[in-house]
Amino acid sequence: MKIITKLFFLIAFFASFTFATEGAATDTFAQETSVMESVKAIKPEHKKKQAVWIKLEGDVEPAMYDFCARAIGEALDQKPDYIVFEINTFGGRLDAAFDLVDTIMAVKGPETIALVKKKAISAGSLIALACQKLYMLEATTIGDCAPIVQGGDGTPQIVGEKIQSPLRAKFRNLAQRNNYPELLASSFVTPELEVLELTATLDKGKPTQRDTTLIIEGKKFAVLDSAEKKFWGSPKILVKEGELLTMTDKEAEELGFSKGTFKSREDFETKLAIERKSEIETNAGEKIASAIAAISGLLLILGFGALYIEFKTPGFGMFGIIGIILIGIVFFGQFAPQLDGYFPAILLVAGVILFLVEIFIMPGTFLFGIGGIICMILSLVLSVDTTNIPEYVPETVETTFDATPWLFGLLFVLGNAIIALIIPIAASKYLIPLLPEGWTPMLKTDLETAASPTESVQEVSIGDIGTAKTFLRPVGQASFTMPDGSTKLFDVQTHGEIIEAGQKVKVESVQEGHIWVGIV
Repeated sequence: MKIITKLFFLIAFFASFTFATEGAATDTFAQETSVMESVKAIKPEHKKKQAVWIKLEGDVEPAMYDFCARAIGEALDQKPDYIVFEINTFGGRLDAAFDLVDTIMAVKGPETIALVKKKAISAGSLIALACQKLYMLEATTIGDCAPIVQGGDGTPQIVGEKIQSPLRAKFRNLAQRNNYPELLASSFVTPELEVLELTATLDKGKPTQRDTTLIIEGKKFAVLDSAEKKFWGSPKILVKEGELLTMTDKEAEELGFSKGTFKSREDFETKLAIERKSEIETNAGEKIASAIAAISGLLLILGFGALYIEFKTPGFGMFGIIGIILIGIVFFGQFAPQLDGYFPAILLVAGVILFLVEIFIMPGTFLFGIGGIICMILSLVLSVDTTNIPEYVPETVETTFDATPWLFGLLFVLGNAIIALIIPIAASKYLIPLLPEGWTPMLKTDLETAASPTESVQEVSIGDIGTAKTFLRPVGQASFTMPDGSTKLFDVQTHGEIIEAGQKVKVESVQEGHIWVGIV
């Protein structure tokens, strides 16, 4: 009996020990599982970010707005995480800047980010603050958005309150929307605004002491009583009265505008975890519009100057056509972005028109003929699809020069051009003359006995007076009375003057078979 009792207690002891061990193991496993779940919860999942880059460089003008509006539309189709506006501008037209800002603020979905590449001055700072976040590269600047007009004496002057007021309101709107310092944003525009920074230490003498900072307008600080001024101490001047706020990259970060400064674009992309990116380029129409806008003032001056000269001279001639063309180019620049893809056809039509002007309106000038040839050549070049040009590079040949395929492609185009030139010349010389009479466009009349309708230049001398029978632009025909009383017709030309038919002309010189005349 005693033996049986001892065995029972021994079995119970081992059983309890086994159950306790299993319970401890179960608790340990549960704790480890809980810790692993906590680590997983703390560790964020790495997600690739996609960004679309839009470069805003040069003057802010309608062409930049057209490009930006198109680029934003294409960027939204890609559904990126960020739309990054890389800004480098001294500013420009205020109306174009307002349109740009409204377009950027209307973006829904992707986060809009401004990265100042070199400078964001004037309208450029307005565009930068329209984005939800602002970053800057090293040694860059932003600020100074006072609207300026040219004064009567030629010096730039800041416009009045009528323009400054809505511009300040726009800056306040952007500051409130994107969490930028509102008062400092207003100092981009208003030179009369003095901005101070006040700092006071709270809980003095305690280990948990902390500083509080207040940015205040200078006029409001001036009306504080002596106790309040003593509490805040000497203020730090952020923007002096009479100056506009312009910040470096470090100052913009300290004052709460910039979220960070980077050495390069690659560092910026690394910080924002951007691993997939694309860039939207300007098309041909936008480039042409931007180029025309850059010289539009000069084109208008030359155009109106040519029209004035045409108005002062009799008839309608070369200066009138040049003036109309120059002014037309300025207006064409306003529509160039919408005409992208149609430029080859437009240039071809322009080339044909210039040729017709050379033949029927201004013969002998060669100016319009050369212009027509240039337009037609450009039309052919722009119409070539470079993706279909064979590269002629064997796969077995290793090259380190990336331009090699383009050189072979260029040779291909030149070869085709030479063949296209040789075939019509050979056909006109050897094949077309073989066609029967009435089927060939070529003249088969023997020209050996042909005579010019005009007389020899040896029959006129310097000082002879005649009458222009055709418009001299500057080449034409004039009739002169011979000593025997007969009237003869001669080919004449002027030194650039436009002479109408019926006017008296005088022979000024006879050189190398040419009769040079001037108006009497």
